[in-house]
Amino acid sequence: MGRTAFGALASAAVLLAGLAACTEGSAGTDSTVVSTSPPAATEPATTEPATTEPAAETTAPVIDDGSVLAQFAGQQWAFGTVADGATAADTSAEPIVIGMINQENSPVGSFPELRFAVDAAITWINTELGGVNGRPIRLETCITSFSVEQSQACAQELVQQGAVAVISGIDITSTGSLPVLEQNGIPMISAIPTTLAEYRSTNVFSFSGCVTGAYVAFAADAHAKGATSIAFAYGDFESFSVPATEYGARVAESLGMEVTLVPFPITTTDFLPVVQSIIDSGADAVTIGAADTACVPVMTILHDFGYDGLQYLVGACAAEEILKQVPDDIQAGVVFNSEGPPIDDDATPSALDGELFQAVIDRYATGPGGGAGTVSFRAMLNLWSVLTTLDEPTPAGIATAMRATVNAPSFWGHPFTCDTKQVPGFPALCSPQQTLFRLPDDTGTVEGVSDGWIDVPALLADAAG
Repeated sequence: MGRTAFGALASAAVLLAGLAACTEGSAGTDSTVVSTSPPAATEPATTEPATTEPAAETTAPVIDDGSVLAQFAGQQWAFGTVADGATAADTSAEPIVIGMINQENSPVGSFPELRFAVDAAITWINTELGGVNGRPIRLETCITSFSVEQSQACAQELVQQGAVAVISGIDITSTGSLPVLEQNGIPMISAIPTTLAEYRSTNVFSFSGCVTGAYVAFAADAHAKGATSIAFAYGDFESFSVPATEYGARVAESLGMEVTLVPFPITTTDFLPVVQSIIDSGADAVTIGAADTACVPVMTILHDFGYDGLQYLVGACAAEEILKQVPDDIQAGVVFNSEGPPIDDDATPSALDGELFQAVIDRYATGPGGGAGTVSFRAMLNLWSVLTTLDEPTPAGIATAMRATVNAPSFWGHPFTCDTKQVPGFPALCSPQQTLFRLPDDTGTVEGVSDGWIDVPALLADAAG
């Protein structure tokens, strides 16, 4: 897998870039709702449950029909065997309405790639995967621009549109939308949890461990490599401080490691004092919860200060556009987290998913859908897999089905269990497991660091005693 693909998936912690400037919502209630109609049917509709297996009992599959499926026919992906050809949803059937709330057009963070990725996923589902048991999905998207009032208005609008579930891309002001969805019993499928309200809600289902999973994985790996002390540097904002202090640090301490906490203002642009505090602590390992424009200076300053301990950064810092600014000898010493399958494990059912993702984005996306779009794409595909098990998708039925999942297949990720018990105190996290990797040179080679998946729930359970 190339550097671009891995840097894109690597960590849901990319949301840090959007939280770098503000903690308060701005005034205003304007919201924009975009309706995406299903594509016209090109194949007869099927009334059988959506599946990746050839529909032998209905119509013979179309071979080499130019579809994405035909490119990968017969290979294994997260949800079984890739079919030989496309089966379109029946556009005359009543559509299933899925809502989406996403932050865009804001100077403190704009994430249209998450919307483009979900839209591409739904187009693929409707065009090639038979929709949901033959029924098409209609996406209703509402845009918020860092405003609690806008997020609330978006949720109210999607309730009126009849959404049976709502995907939250990155919505830093989801404290406005979540109560409305909870009151109406509409489950939120969270691509990237951005607030403690999301983490702590039993109405939210997330297929990402976000920074919580990253901090725990980093502590476990550092201990396995012989580190006896670790410094956690994190933005002084509850979405980062709680995962660092109550999860990452707790696991490190349970492993017998000495912990140093280095909080810094989320508006920080000068990381020299942060690194100096780490150096002064004498820690054998360091994890710094920062992304986007912070990645290059953090790596560079650690190198310039001669820090020779273990270095861990969120996978968002492994994006190609970031690493091309960092000399190879600097980036080679950094370990990044990922929520994709372990490196070189071709037996993993979702090993093909990265290629499928790129093919779908290339074919169906109406705008750039990479980067953080990988996690919203995963959220939509996992929701689709659950929808196909229901006779009649309803908000209550979807929530019940989600909570009943045990090691359910996940697109390009660890199997998910949404029983609310994977991470104590954070019931929304369904699959917080992580893998770790590094990039030892400039050839695009990705080298696995962890031995398979790092079992974050097990580490937390051990830490709790």
